[in-house]
Amino acid sequence: MSTLESTISMLRVMPEADVRVIFEMTKKLFDDKASPFAPVSKKQILQDVDVSSRQIEQGNTQDTAEAIRELKTKYGL
Repeated sequence: MSTLESTISMLRVMPEADVRVIFEMTKKLFDDKASPFAPVSKKQILQDVDVSSRQIEQGNTQDTAEAIRELKTKYGL
């Protein structure tokens, strides 16, 4: 079974609400404004680093193992 066939068979058995969530997430990948693959400027990268540094200084962090556990629970992994 190909990847496409596997994907289609999974989508067929999923609840409609979950299929809609996947559809919306997929649309965002191709939306220039929301795409995680859209190019960013050096200025934006440096601003993001500054925000992250301030969050770390303020203790606004989460343990990596806990974050992974939450993601596994949320997505049933």
